[in-house]
Amino acid sequence: MDSKYEKQMAKMVDAVQPHCDEPITAAMTCSHAGSMSAVLLSKLVNGAGAIMKSFDLPNPVFIAVGTHNIYAFDYKPRGFKFKIKKEAARWPRKEVKVTVEKTGLMSYFVLTTASGEYYPMEIPTLMGGKELVHMFLDALGGK
Repeated sequence: MDSKYEKQMAKMVDAVQPHCDEPITAAMTCSHAGSMSAVLLSKLVNGAGAIMKSFDLPNPVFIAVGTHNIYAFDYKPRGFKFKIKKEAARWPRKEVKVTVEKTGLMSYFVLTTASGEYYPMEIPTLMGGKELVHMFLDALGGK
């Protein structure tokens, strides 16, 4: 992996680490999925009985991957840095299924909890960020 992307990932992990009570392996800014393909993907993966909950999260949202939990934070961009505001959600990793769809311009992922709630999210991969996004999705455990 290119050290440029490792440094970018470290910058995001460093921003969120003080707000977590466990080691964070990856973090990324994400948005609620807004495209039709992401909504269709979440319906196919989760079925009609699932409850979409992404609108309960801030948009955009800062997602952090810990050893035991996945965190969602409200944040504010500050130039090339991030000001983490407050924790919006926390899910045990072992109770979350992650489904990923990578396309040329965007990567989509859906977090599905054991209770059936699902959170469709998207990350742009434009402008050379594809490797960084893939690093995050791999840490998240996306399939």
